[in-house]
Amino acid sequence: MSDEPRILKIADCPSLSGRTSITYHVGVRGKDDICFRIWATSGKGVFSREWVCASEIQKVLGQNSVLAAPTLLPVFKVGRSVNTAGYLLAVLRNEGLVALTADQPHKYERTQSETFVKELAALIKSGTTLDPNADAPEPQSTRKKGRGKAAAAPWDNGPAPSPSDPAE
Repeated sequence: MSDEPRILKIADCPSLSGRTSITYHVGVRGKDDICFRIWATSGKGVFSREWVCASEIQKVLGQNSVLAAPTLLPVFKVGRSVNTAGYLLAVLRNEGLVALTADQPHKYERTQSETFVKELAALIKSGTTLDPNADAPEPQSTRKKGRGKAAAAPWDNGPAPSPSDPAE
C-alpha cells in the first residue's frame, strides 16, 4: 500500500489576508485518514507541499482553545514555514473546520462541518482519485489591478517554490 494519500478533492480558497489564492488537495490515506496539502499559490510565499493528516491537526486543536497560523507549525515535518501553516489555516477555514473567534482578531476556533464530512465520505465511497496536474487550474491572483502594490501579509513573503522541489 502506498503512503501517498489518494486525492479526493482539489479546491481553491483565499489566503487569510485575502491577497493570495491557494490551491489545495484533500486526500485519504488508507480507509479514513484524511489529509491536506497545499499545492500552489498565486503569491510569492515559500511553502511546503507536504501532506498533513487530520490526526496530527487534531492533536494541535486539542491542545489549544484558539489558533493562529504559528500554532499549526508542529504538524509539519518538512520545513517550518509560517506560510504553510497560514495557508493550511485558510484551507481549514474554507472547509468550515475553523472559524474566526468573536473577540480575538486573527484567532480561530475549531468548528464542526457536517457538510465537509459528508462530502468526503461520498468521495471515499465512490473511489474518487484525482490527478493534481490534470484536474486543477492554477490559482488566480486576488490582487486588484491599478491600485498599487498591496502590503504583504507575514505569510506572503519570499520566493515561490520550484515545481521540481515540492518541499522547502
